[in-house]
Amino acid sequence: MKRKLLLILGFFFCLVFTAKATHQRAAEITYTWLGGNAYEFTLTCYTYTPSPAGLQRDSLLVQWGDGAEEYIPRVVLQNLGNDYTLNVYKRIHNYSTSGTYTISMEDANRNYGVINVPNSVMVPMHIETELVINPFLGYNNSVQLLNAPVDRGCVGKLYLHNPSAYDPDGDSLSYRLVTCKGQDGIEIAGYTLPQASQSFDIDPVTGELRWENPVIQGEYNIAIMVEEWRHGVKIGSVVRDMQILISHCNNDLPEIQCDEQFCILAGEQLDFVISASDPDGDNVTLTASGAPFEVAVSPAILHPEMAFGVQPQMEFLWNTNYAHIRKTPYQVVIHAKDDSSPVSLTNVKTVSINVMGPRLTNFTAEVQGHDAKLSWSAYPCPNATALLVYRRAGCDGYIPDACETGIRDGYQLIATLNNTATTTYTDTNLPQGIAYEYRVLAQFPDGALSIVSEAACVILKNDCPLMTHVSNDDTDLVSGHVITRWVEPKEIDDQYIAPFSYALTRIFDGASSTVYEGAETSFLDANVNLAEANTLLYKVAMYDAHQQFMGESTTASAVMLSASGTDNEAYLSWTEIVPWMVDSTLIFKEMNNYFVNIASTSGMEYTDMEVEPDAYYRYYVATYGHYTLEGIVRPLVNYSAIKTVQIGHEEPTEEFSYVLPNVFTPNDDGYNDVFEPKVTGIDLIVSAKTVIFNRWGNILHDTDDPLIQWDGKNKLTKMDCPPGTYFYICDITYQSETGEEKLHLQGSITIVR
Repeated sequence: MKRKLLLILGFFFCLVFTAKATHQRAAEITYTWLGGNAYEFTLTCYTYTPSPAGLQRDSLLVQWGDGAEEYIPRVVLQNLGNDYTLNVYKRIHNYSTSGTYTISMEDANRNYGVINVPNSVMVPMHIETELVINPFLGYNNSVQLLNAPVDRGCVGKLYLHNPSAYDPDGDSLSYRLVTCKGQDGIEIAGYTLPQASQSFDIDPVTGELRWENPVIQGEYNIAIMVEEWRHGVKIGSVVRDMQILISHCNNDLPEIQCDEQFCILAGEQLDFVISASDPDGDNVTLTASGAPFEVAVSPAILHPEMAFGVQPQMEFLWNTNYAHIRKTPYQVVIHAKDDSSPVSLTNVKTVSINVMGPRLTNFTAEVQGHDAKLSWSAYPCPNATALLVYRRAGCDGYIPDACETGIRDGYQLIATLNNTATTTYTDTNLPQGIAYEYRVLAQFPDGALSIVSEAACVILKNDCPLMTHVSNDDTDLVSGHVITRWVEPKEIDDQYIAPFSYALTRIFDGASSTVYEGAETSFLDANVNLAEANTLLYKVAMYDAHQQFMGESTTASAVMLSASGTDNEAYLSWTEIVPWMVDSTLIFKEMNNYFVNIASTSGMEYTDMEVEPDAYYRYYVATYGHYTLEGIVRPLVNYSAIKTVQIGHEEPTEEFSYVLPNVFTPNDDGYNDVFEPKVTGIDLIVSAKTVIFNRWGNILHDTDDPLIQWDGKNKLTKMDCPPGTYFYICDITYQSETGEEKLHLQGSITIVR
């Protein structure tokens, strides 16, 4: 009798516990920045209405992620029908400093009978939201999820859902499915994604959840993480734990009719029609949500706001303006819900709208001596943060596609103009013999770029000689003697009297000397060994019959090859600072006493993996280029010196290593802001010399500091060098076990801003 009583009491307590605990269906935490380090947090929960726990939860405990916790009050309690109750909790919290914080809430129990959560009534619901406070990235508001996290579907019928995430800051969003969490934030043991006859996944870009197709009726919980990205850096995330009720029903999804993608210039009106119908003949309720309806200035409108009927129809109307320009497209999520019984189904369609910045107009380029003066009409968008000036060698003249913003590959950023009222820019000291194409576009606060301007092309008057070759003697590559060649200008002023003569200057490791004077347009410099030079450049001056100076060519360098070996590879890199366009480079390797072409590249480095340990290999490279000026021989072929590599032998020794990066980001964000080496054994360095220059040979930075510490500025102008590729030569003398040794490094460094 006593045992029977205990069983009855146990059963009674179990019923009472279950009645109180069967509770949480769905939840999420979002936040709004109030200023400084203060944020208002909103906890949204959907609960099982019959549970007594619903009324008792007038506050819930939230962990703020900074060691503090607090019960936050409920401000909304609303019965939605069908056993769903909406609960909204709010509280402001101040953080003491920058950092990354995980805000979480854990409530005792989920509702009873969730198919893919074993013993769900005994499993807490744990949700998390990540907040990143980083002044360098700017303060952040979380995404707002405009579509409710409770939904219904049918067995054997396609299920679609979209949380309709809106980011107030215009950050890029990505979506992924994560495992639902339980007690102490641990992933629920035995949790599985809902069973599907074909697939269950989410589109990482649009956030559209596709379940094709549900197999078993019942309730299911899933978790969707929405992550925010700014300038490629994650700046926050929200995890939504949502519930889907699947029933047996004979119903098909309504159909939505409208285009899926639009692009429009800011300031223009976007107007299109949305309609829907149902294959079963049911009435359909048509609604839409998304960022265009939420923007503070000139939001989009629907007419009517909700349409109902057998073939409902509504008009989307948006008078865009410059404030709407942003990098990521706006999303409009359209919902078409039928009125079938016992289960109504909702179809979802995501429409992408790209609001583009207009192009700069009346763009022209004019030659003024050795400069190109660019001009354009004042840019109309007051929210533009900079105008970007681009140049490329050769005239492409492409016309951007209708929805294309930014600029295509092959252009070099030469200037960032922070004064967006500027209408001119002068590109100075251009080499002759090359046609140059210019483009200008606008940049906006989030990194969005406008449509690019039309092309403007210039070519300088060819009134000076042009260097064409600074090459290792291809008839005797071992000697390292240098062949130089140049061509006479095609546009000689009438004031100059023939015959003409030339003076060739050699700049060998910084020391200048005249090595040839005469009427010829080529010279074999037999007094140098290219293999022993750190830097080697030439330029040629031209004189008339009265020795009147007529002009001077741009400096051209030899192809300077550097080679090193490790245990399993040979690494080659080279620099060539020349006034002509370099199209490609062929790599040659000595095999069976002959040099064989083993590769071709448009870059300035190559790694040979086809090597054997403890072996020696010899290499050279040949570059192929051209001037755009007609009448000059092409291709212009120039050879490097021969370099020997020993595999399995690394320089420098084990006590000392000195490695230079190939990219840095001088944007004052505290990360990778200067060009500096990764070095061990710095106390072994006896002396150091580093020179950094642009493709025209202009020195931008030179230093004896072995740590270099270049901040990306021009040493003369003190201005930021534009993003792009620059070149360095670095010579280190260090103390080894056997005495002083030298390390020569050369290569390229790319600035990314």
